[in-house]
Amino acid sequence: MSAILRIAFRNLFEHRSKSLIIGILLAIGSMILVVGNGFIDASRQGIRNSFTENYTGNIFISGISEEGDVSLFGVSSVGGLATTPTIPEFESVLAQVKASPQVKSVTSLATGFGIVMKDDGSGAPTTDTSFEDEIDEDMSNETTMARFLFFFGIDPRDYWTVFDSTEITSGEALKTGQTGLVINESQLSKLSEWMKREIKIGDNLVVQGFSSGGMKLREIPIVGTYKQKGDTTTPEQMSFIDIDTLRVMTGLTVGANEDIELEESQTAMLQTDDFDALFGEDLFDDAPAAGGFDEEALQTQLADTEARELANTADTGAWQFIVARTVNDSSAAPLIASLNKSFTEQGIAVKAGDWLAAAGPYGQSVDVIRIVFTIAIVILSIVAIIIIMNTFVISVIERTGEIGTMRAIGAGRGFIRRLFAAEALVLAGTFSLLGASLGTIVTLILKALRIKAGNPFLEVLFGGTYLSPFVTPVNFISALVAMLLVGYLAHLYPVSVALRIQPVRAMQQE
Repeated sequence: MSAILRIAFRNLFEHRSKSLIIGILLAIGSMILVVGNGFIDASRQGIRNSFTENYTGNIFISGISEEGDVSLFGVSSVGGLATTPTIPEFESVLAQVKASPQVKSVTSLATGFGIVMKDDGSGAPTTDTSFEDEIDEDMSNETTMARFLFFFGIDPRDYWTVFDSTEITSGEALKTGQTGLVINESQLSKLSEWMKREIKIGDNLVVQGFSSGGMKLREIPIVGTYKQKGDTTTPEQMSFIDIDTLRVMTGLTVGANEDIELEESQTAMLQTDDFDALFGEDLFDDAPAAGGFDEEALQTQLADTEARELANTADTGAWQFIVARTVNDSSAAPLIASLNKSFTEQGIAVKAGDWLAAAGPYGQSVDVIRIVFTIAIVILSIVAIIIIMNTFVISVIERTGEIGTMRAIGAGRGFIRRLFAAEALVLAGTFSLLGASLGTIVTLILKALRIKAGNPFLEVLFGGTYLSPFVTPVNFISALVAMLLVGYLAHLYPVSVALRIQPVRAMQQE
């Protein structure tokens, strides 16, 4: 074996121009793998830390929807309009989570979306332009995105202790029983710019909430502003809101669970057979025909506001999510499996998952990037294999006489195969190690530069405020293995060409 390695090194040195071409390709490939995987791993870890530290903890529990997977951002349905389910038997589920010795802290959540309506300073929405005109105007204005808010309906009794990465910069944090809104301090500034007046703590925002039952307007006082501690980042549209206001705005009300039953007297006008009497000239006569339209009865029914009050009364037991932080990260997976088994045995339609399930589309974005990166690497590898293979073939043709002489003096096919394999692996190993080392240096430089994300999309890709790629031993070794495989595959065809050379003919050409 030592003889083969000596010959391999000698041949590589003698054909150093071709060896350099192949080596550079292998070095670039390993460098791209190290830097690319360092970037993707940093993005995934950043998103993971952001969600576990700010939103979801290690365990995320939600109801089950037939429309699709449930995340913090709703249900991933085709139309995007599916209702986020509440947790059935909430108190029982919460008690099971709290009973686990692996759980360090737990809290409850509900989420929703809303739009801040522009007003004239009196708290009343403006009506001087149509909604379509306002949208058109806003689309051309950079600050209009401040109108959109993503609500976190929280339980103040324990939320601020479970997630302590939020720093209140003005005003105060929401308290139990308090109605109000805590918004990002950057969002407050953009709202002031958008409304062309100063918005401050204590002012009311007119917010339009959305639910499957329609849209509802609410005046909500701003009680505080916040920012994230450290380098962690959250969407500036994220706002904390008292849970009862969120429940009403998203349709989690007492009336949502009430079946309305009409009495026979209330439906009599719908059962009439005399349509002439129903729509005739005597529609508003004092003495309507029997079974016909009764204006007095209708006014009485309209005056009954019981159903409307139920539709605006929060269901105090409605929660969409339970999130928990475990004593250590390693205990999360077995606890999730144990909880799901228990829920299934009890017939409770809830599901426990990790931060990735809670992140939904945000977590999947990293997987999509990794898939795209992998496909790109595969394509580049195929191109590299073809180029390297052609270079090896040229080298084989130039060494026809040498190969024929070795065959003539007794070198078998196995020796020729081992010789070319040694050359390919030595070349791939040397240059891939060089490329991986350069990739590590590039990664460290990129991290030291602390490149700041300029927009929310880059913050998601970076996994934080700054680009912080890192190299793991697994990524370093996998880059070496991948390039060794590329080098090995690339030499197979040239070996078959070398083995087809007849010794006598090769010596004649020499």
